[in-house]
Amino acid sequence: MRKDPTLACLLNLVFLGTGHMYLGRVTKGLLILVIGVVLGLFTYGVGLVAVMAWAMYDAYKTAGKMN
Repeated sequence: MRKDPTLACLLNLVFLGTGHMYLGRVTKGLLILVIGVVLGLFTYGVGLVAVMAWAMYDAYKTAGKMN
């Protein structure tokens, strides 16, 4: 089934990890969520922003490869 790369990217913006869950990679999505929250707590949000940016990029590229 075709997955939309833009939607996968935007889902990560709404809630961290959901873009990967949308792509069927639930474990990776949950891992991204946990890492983002932990880094966000220890770096006063800077780590969360970095993980979110990477997750958006990775979801977009992964969806493109899946199609």
